[in-house]
Amino acid sequence: MKRIRSIQFKVFICLFISFMIVFGFIIKNRYTNYRNQLYYNDYSMESNEYIDYVKYLSENEFLSLDKAKELLDKMPKSIENVVCLLDDQEHIIKQYGLNEQDSFLYASTIREDQEIYQGSLDYYYIDTTGLSKKQIEFLKENIRSCQNVPDISLYFNGEIQELGNFKESTKYTQNAQDRYFYVKPSYISYNKDIMGVKKQNEVKKIDLNFFYHHGKIIYKNGDPYPYQTETLSVKKINQLTHQTIKSKFSDVYVNGMSESGDSGINLQQFKKSDAIKESIKNNYLMDANMAVINSTNSYKCYIIRVNRLDSSASALGYLVVFYDFSTTGIRNIYQWIVTDNIPLFAGGILFSLLFSLFISYITTRRIKQIDQAALEISNNHFDVVLNTKGHDELSSLSSHINTMSSNLKRNIDALNLEIDQVKKMEQLRKEFIAQFTHEIKTPLAIINGNIDLLENVEDLEKKDKYIEVINKEIAVINDLVLQMLDLSKLEAKAITLDKKEIDLRELSEDIIDDYEQLLMDKKLKIEIQGEDVLIVGDRKRIEMVIQNYLSNAIKHACINSTIKIKIKENEFSIENKGKQIDENRMDSIWESFVSDDQKGTGLGLAIVRNILELHEMSYGVYNLQGGVEFYFRWKK
Repeated sequence: MKRIRSIQFKVFICLFISFMIVFGFIIKNRYTNYRNQLYYNDYSMESNEYIDYVKYLSENEFLSLDKAKELLDKMPKSIENVVCLLDDQEHIIKQYGLNEQDSFLYASTIREDQEIYQGSLDYYYIDTTGLSKKQIEFLKENIRSCQNVPDISLYFNGEIQELGNFKESTKYTQNAQDRYFYVKPSYISYNKDIMGVKKQNEVKKIDLNFFYHHGKIIYKNGDPYPYQTETLSVKKINQLTHQTIKSKFSDVYVNGMSESGDSGINLQQFKKSDAIKESIKNNYLMDANMAVINSTNSYKCYIIRVNRLDSSASALGYLVVFYDFSTTGIRNIYQWIVTDNIPLFAGGILFSLLFSLFISYITTRRIKQIDQAALEISNNHFDVVLNTKGHDELSSLSSHINTMSSNLKRNIDALNLEIDQVKKMEQLRKEFIAQFTHEIKTPLAIINGNIDLLENVEDLEKKDKYIEVINKEIAVINDLVLQMLDLSKLEAKAITLDKKEIDLRELSEDIIDDYEQLLMDKKLKIEIQGEDVLIVGDRKRIEMVIQNYLSNAIKHACINSTIKIKIKENEFSIENKGKQIDENRMDSIWESFVSDDQKGTGLGLAIVRNILELHEMSYGVYNLQGGVEFYFRWKK
C-alpha cells in the first residue's frame, strides 16, 4: 500500500496510462477492421451447391417430408457442409453430412466430354470402408509421403454409381454440370498399390482432393480459405452446429437476406439481432445468410424457411446449411493483433518504465533517503548517516538530521543506563528487604527469647548456655547477610570474574578435606571418577559451586553410602544416594530461599545458578534410581 502511494509509482502510472491510451486507439482500429471482415463480409452471392440444392427443395410446389429426407440422404457428402432439417420449433429432425463411420477418398477429374461441358468436373467418392487396418495405414503413409511431390495421381477401378440428386436442381445449382459418383473399388493405387489387382484397360486416373477416415481429415489438397488454420473434425463440426441451433440462432450476424413483400423492416437492424428467427418464422424474411463467430471458431449458415413439406402447405420448419468451418474466431483476431504489434508494445512499455524510473529517481532519491533515515531514528536505530554533500535545502536538512540522531543516541544511551541501574537497585532493595525480613525473623525471635531468660537467671551455667545460643543465631544472621549481599551482586552482574585455569580434580580434593568431619559423622565415602580436567573460570566462584553441590549431597545422603564426583571432558557432577527431588520442584530449587532443609537458608543453589550463568555454563539436576545427581557443563 505504501508503494502505491509513492511518487515514483504515481509517475509511472501516469506515463503508463498515457501510453495505453495512445496504443488503445491503434489496437481498437485494427481490431475493428479485422472484426468487420468476419462480421460484415457479404457471402450471399457465394457459390455453394448445397445452398442451391436446399433452395430447390424449398421451392418445389409440393415435396413430402419423406421425399425430402430421401433426396437429402442421397446428397453428396462434403467436409465443409452440414445440412440440418428442423421443425417449426427449431429442433433437429435429421442431420445430413459426414459421420464418424465414413471412410472414403474424394477425388475429381475434368469431364471427358469437354466439348459439351466446358470446365465441368466429375467427383468420385471412393469407399474405403472395406480396406483392412493395415491397408488404411499404408494408404495414410503413402499420402503423407507424397504431399509435397507434384503430379501424383490416384488410380482406381471398380463398381461406379452416379449420384443424381444435384442433377435434379440443374437450373438452381451454380455448377449443375458437375457429376458425383459413388465407387465401390476393386483396385486402388496412390504412388503404390494399396488394394486389388490393376486391370490396365479399366483403370481411371484422377486427382485426390482429400482423404476422410472415421471423423478426421487425413489429407486435404489446397486451402481455399484465407483465414483457415485447421480443418475441424466431424465431432467438432457437429458440436458447433448443434450449439447454434440450440441457441435459436441468437449469436449470428446476417450478411445477406431476402425480404417477403413490403415488410417495412430495416434490414440493417438484423446485422446482429435475436429477432432473426422470428422474422423468418413470420415470413418477413424468406432466407438469410449468416456468419457465426465465437471465441475460437467461425463458420457460416444459410437458413431457409420451408412452407410446403406437407399437404396442408403449413410451415413445417427450416432447412439450414452449415459450411466453411474453420478455427478462425475472435481469439485468432486478438492473436494477430498482439503478434503484429509485439515490437510496438515492448518498446512502449520499456520506454514508459525506464522514463518513469529515471524521473522518479531524480526527484525522489534524496527525499527517500531522508524518509528512511527518519524511520530508522524513530525505531531507535541511530547508525544511519545521511549524505550532506551539496548546498541545497535537502543537504542542510540531512546535516541537521545527522546531528539530531547523534545527540539522541548519546542522551538515550545515558538515560537507559541510569534507568537500568535504578531498576536493578530498586529490585535488589525490595528483594533484600522482603527476603531478609523473612529469614531473620526466626533468629531474632530466638535471640530475643534468650535475652529475656538471661535477665532473669542467676545460674552462671545457664547464662553461658543462653549466651552460646545467642552467639550461634547471630552467626546465622551474619552468614545470611553475607550470602544475600553476595547473591545481590551476582544477580546485578556487579562483580568481575577473575578467570584462570582450574584443575577440577585438585579443587575437588581440597574441598573434600574441609568436609572430613561431616563425612565421618554420617559414615559417608567419596569416590572421584575421571581424569584431570582443566577449565577456565573464577576459582573462588567455582569453589562455591562445588561446595554447595557437595554440601547438599552430604546433607541428603543416606548413612553408609558413597558420594560420587564425576569429572568428564565438559561436565562436572556430584551423585548421592538418598531421597529424590519432586519433579514439580526441579526448576524452583534454583530460586532464592527455596530449600528442603530446615537448617538451610535456601540461597545456596540461587548463588550457584548466578555463578554458572556468569561463566556461560549450563546446569541442572537428575533424579537417579535411589538418588540425585547435580551437574554443570561448559563448552568444549
